[in-house]
Amino acid sequence: MTEPENVLWMSVVVQAVQDLSGPDLVAKSARAWFASSDKSIGSLTWVCHHLSLDPDAVREHVLRRPISELRALTRNRSRAAVEAA
Repeated sequence: MTEPENVLWMSVVVQAVQDLSGPDLVAKSARAWFASSDKSIGSLTWVCHHLSLDPDAVREHVLRRPISELRALTRNRSRAAVEAA
């Protein structure tokens, strides 16, 4: 995968984390995406494998953190992704 593709897919993960603290319907969808065991293109598992991340570790890391902590984490990741692009 190319660097721009890595940035794109990392941005998808960051957006999903941000969505966890959004309106109920958005948060529910984001939580379902993180909890899913789906392996199709665009799924958490697929994205993690392409980013050389362990999907189970990402899932556990994200779903066990308080929303306030996730907000701070995604602000830092968003800035880093923009700077890398």
